[in-house]
Amino acid sequence: MIVADQPTCFPSDLLVAVSSKDDGTMLNRIRGRHVTEVLENRRRFCDQIDITYGDVVYHVISYDQAQTFDTIAEVTEADTTRHNNEGIFADALYTEAVGIGLFLPVADCIATVIYDPKRRALMLAHLGRHSTVAQLMSRAVRYFVERGSQAKELQIWMSPSITQKNYRMDYFNHADDINWRNFYHQTADGIYLDMQGFNRSLAIQVGVPADNIVMSSIDTADDPNYFSHSSGDTAGRIVVVAMMRG
Repeated sequence: MIVADQPTCFPSDLLVAVSSKDDGTMLNRIRGRHVTEVLENRRRFCDQIDITYGDVVYHVISYDQAQTFDTIAEVTEADTTRHNNEGIFADALYTEAVGIGLFLPVADCIATVIYDPKRRALMLAHLGRHSTVAQLMSRAVRYFVERGSQAKELQIWMSPSITQKNYRMDYFNHADDINWRNFYHQTADGIYLDMQGFNRSLAIQVGVPADNIVMSSIDTADDPNYFSHSSGDTAGRIVVVAMMRG
């Protein structure tokens, strides 16, 4: 864990931590989701940030063809690894329970923490290309509002992730969508997407103040301290953990 890379935008009653390569991979997509050495890495990292792995909910991202990529699951103590070691399949996890950690392994995708400090409600969302196109961010903010939050109270942090200068695609089916107009750039060698900027714009559109949104400046494709699928780390993942303190 690199101290300088940890978010500082949240109040002290919320723990948010991001691991680095030195902490070991938190998911091995080649050997299996819960192989022994990966579990050891998870437990060691949780010990380092003074929580217990048994108190976290393991977040599973699926790319099954049936996925909508904007699924939100509310989790409780019954969903923690102490009781469910397989994890919860969803694109975002939400909780209003103190002492339950949300545990999301990522590489280039954006692990996004959304927190309402007034109501004490917490979400950890996986914003990859599919969930970004599905506008999960908009749905996430509305989810809070439907439960009594005010969008203007929400605080958002986006983790280290791949940025536009490195996120190249050969084609992009949504280039004609007016919402994407300022968030993609086409060159002779492909289309470059600004995932962070697009998600930030969605949050602002549904009422989150721009000053309440913080994006990590770390590009996982460039920084050797972080796993990057686009740079060849097809198996390794860092983790973002979020937990409301008692």
